[in-house]
Amino acid sequence: MINHGHCTADPHRPVRALFGRDAPVARVADIAASPGAAPLVLVTGPMGIGRSAVLDAVRDELAARGLPTLSLRVARNERDRPYSLASRLAAELTARYGGGDVRRSPKAAVPAPRAEAGRQLAAELRSAITARDKLTVLIDDAQWIDADSRAVLLPILRTPAGGPVTFVCALRPSPADPAGDRAALDQLLAAGLAEVVPLGPLRDAEVRSLVAQQLQAKPSAALIAHLRRECRGRPSAVLAALAGHWRSGSLCVFDRHAYLTSPDRPPLLPADLPPVEYLRRRGGLLWPVAKAAAVLHPLGTAAAGLIAEAVGRGEDEVRDALSELCAEGVLRSGPGPDRWRFRLPLLASALITCLGQYERRRLAQLAVTAIWAGEATADGCYLAEQLVTAGRFVDSRRASGELLARGSAAMLADGYFAERWLRAAIDLITEPDRQVVALLAHAATCYIHLRFTDAMNSAWSVLSCHADLVTPAALLEMEMIYVVSLAQTFDTEALTEICDGGWRRLPGGEGHRVLTRCVALCHLDRWREADEHLEAQRDVWSRDSDLVNGLGLLISQSVGAFLGRTEPLDRAVADPPRWPLWDQGTRHRYERLSQMTRVLMAFGELDRAEGVLAAHQLPSGYRPVPDRVVADSQGGRWHRALDTARLGLATGLSVGELPAHTLMCRETSVILGACGRLTQAREVIERARTIQPAMLHMLAVPESYLDQALGATERADQVVAEALALAVERGLVVGTDELWLRMALTELAAGDPAAAEQCVAETARVAELTGTGRARLCRLAATAVVRRDRAAAAEAVRLARRRAQPLEQADTVAAAVRHGLADPELLHEAYALYGDLDALLRRAQLRNLMRRHQVAVPRRSAVIAESERLLATLVTEGLTNRELAVVLDCSEKSVESRLGRLFKRTGYRSRVELASAVLTDDFPS
Repeated sequence: MINHGHCTADPHRPVRALFGRDAPVARVADIAASPGAAPLVLVTGPMGIGRSAVLDAVRDELAARGLPTLSLRVARNERDRPYSLASRLAAELTARYGGGDVRRSPKAAVPAPRAEAGRQLAAELRSAITARDKLTVLIDDAQWIDADSRAVLLPILRTPAGGPVTFVCALRPSPADPAGDRAALDQLLAAGLAEVVPLGPLRDAEVRSLVAQQLQAKPSAALIAHLRRECRGRPSAVLAALAGHWRSGSLCVFDRHAYLTSPDRPPLLPADLPPVEYLRRRGGLLWPVAKAAAVLHPLGTAAAGLIAEAVGRGEDEVRDALSELCAEGVLRSGPGPDRWRFRLPLLASALITCLGQYERRRLAQLAVTAIWAGEATADGCYLAEQLVTAGRFVDSRRASGELLARGSAAMLADGYFAERWLRAAIDLITEPDRQVVALLAHAATCYIHLRFTDAMNSAWSVLSCHADLVTPAALLEMEMIYVVSLAQTFDTEALTEICDGGWRRLPGGEGHRVLTRCVALCHLDRWREADEHLEAQRDVWSRDSDLVNGLGLLISQSVGAFLGRTEPLDRAVADPPRWPLWDQGTRHRYERLSQMTRVLMAFGELDRAEGVLAAHQLPSGYRPVPDRVVADSQGGRWHRALDTARLGLATGLSVGELPAHTLMCRETSVILGACGRLTQAREVIERARTIQPAMLHMLAVPESYLDQALGATERADQVVAEALALAVERGLVVGTDELWLRMALTELAAGDPAAAEQCVAETARVAELTGTGRARLCRLAATAVVRRDRAAAAEAVRLARRRAQPLEQADTVAAAVRHGLADPELLHEAYALYGDLDALLRRAQLRNLMRRHQVAVPRRSAVIAESERLLATLVTEGLTNRELAVVLDCSEKSVESRLGRLFKRTGYRSRVELASAVLTDDFPS
């Protein structure tokens, strides 16, 4: 589970606000406060719909209006105690207002005949009520009111409307309610003495607000859809589901956005949820039938018989219990006869958590046996899940065969289920030749879905115990999975051991071992050593199988390019099919195209990468999350890039191929920083340093921007210098073009033109080595600024326009004007580009530059709104007034004034309220 950013996500904390209930609360309160209103209001709805919360809100609303209330809650065991509620009400009224003699109630020490006691109690209540001023009695769980109390209270309700007491009752109606009770209510309604306020399920927008309030994060569309299916709009179920998914680790929050990493993984629900506790307290046959139905109800018409077998009772008794569960609102019958389903799917999951291990296996055994015998059918994943649960309670060979087949088929589409089914198959299989097939599939599945610990364990089982049972191709795949998984589980000691000699002890041939060591070196960020090792052993791997040769070429071209030797990559880009594995399956073509475009984008060559994909489409149409983020970021599709990045960082989908994670974090921090999300941008950079750390010098440009924005100029310069030193140490050229440009500006500002000229020479060297458009642009920009060359500045602007990367283009124009090398009117171009990107902070900084050059800033009203949005964003990032003043290039007094105006306009009373509104998208735009 991941929880990043300024998000106070905690699904267990109480929700203070009601969602979707303003109208019912206002209606009930208005009725209770009205002098001529009905004396009875029934707030109705199923379990978990929020009746109690509405009653609490009505009490608070009436208190705010200065009207007294009395709250009572009825327990289920009071239903069988005569006059229980009536006597409690009389006692409460006496205790509060005095008068009457409560000792004469049926609870008194001296017994009275039941009818006489009822008359005495009715008289006391009538006297106590009519003598009072306006009072609202709030009764929760009114469905448990005993019959004698109803008989006492009903005549009081039949007094003319507008009496001193209004009864507001939260009631869970049931088809099993006595006909007499329904008839009495109908009479009261017809006479205008009662009103019913039904509570319906929350709409999607209301669920979204509830989740945002609870998590202080914006829920994804997939999370809302999941909650819609499982919770049916019931607030308590939504809150329980959130807490359960948080507990299981499948609910993750990143950058104030909430995601489910695996919607199919059931939430870890507590065994004391109110609806579960209610069924448990009912006891008798209802409780075991409800638990068995939670597992067996998907089996349709066969369910009743199987439940009967599970609980050891007759089918007729079980059907009666199922009908009672329907009456209680737990189950719904149909479609068709002898079929049941849970009204609230989440309740089924909660009931399953109450089963003991033997109970679960026994129920799973019954389900599997019935399906195998053709006596029952089930859809989707049901059979496989019951096979996992049943374990050796059923035929192990048949079960493992089905789990292996289903798990292998689901490898790409559903990682959670595929991993579970394949793991269960491995545990059931005893024959080595069958077990190794399951291990291969399990390792690949876990690797694909980034479950690296499990992938590593299964791959090592193959390498250490079953190497003689697999093909060379499968063996190489396991070696690659093992090494990459070591890196992703931060086992640098094991990786180092492989690099320093352990690679020779791996079970594959010499070509395998060369590639394995090379990949290990790359994951340790030892790029120069990886390249030297590949070149020194080229005769070994290039003469091996097509698979080894093809993979060696792919690695060699990428690593060589990163070190500044781009000619092999350029030839590959010009002719991708010229590769030994191109015609040996779509998987290999996918690897070839993905890796080439990833390397091109690392050099800023978005146009070339998109050209390759246009000419040779990816076989699956799928691009890894990091590659999509980088492409969308460089292409100016920032909102889409940020949405994808959040999902990847929250769910772990951003790790994998080098240096994809670093590149994605770089682009994400660039976007966040430009939009004023300075703290969050820095957290993304820190994440890159701790998860898959490779080519970390690529992070220096956005990090130095963050330092510069906060006035830490020396620190910004130091970040660039340290990044250049790291790149030189690693032998890396990729990404150094921008760093040398930054260093040139730093040296020039420090008054050292000779050092600045040396940096210009370095930009020229990188441009000559790589030949990329970004390197040429950096050379032109450095030349223009250091040598005051307006022609170079003009050429830089033209090249940036041709490259059509909006941020790069706007920054180039702004830099040319800032250094007095271009017409200030060009700032309108940069301002519009920043606006298209919604780069709030860049726009604000550019407005200051425009004012200094007396360039008119368009649309004053839009500027005011945008400035307020930026200020609210920076406050949410946790910046102090002093830091705000630095970022906004104004005085602290000006910041205080702006904040005062912002609070006055929006109505927020504190930074906490303002931040909460920004977090939940409630900030008025």
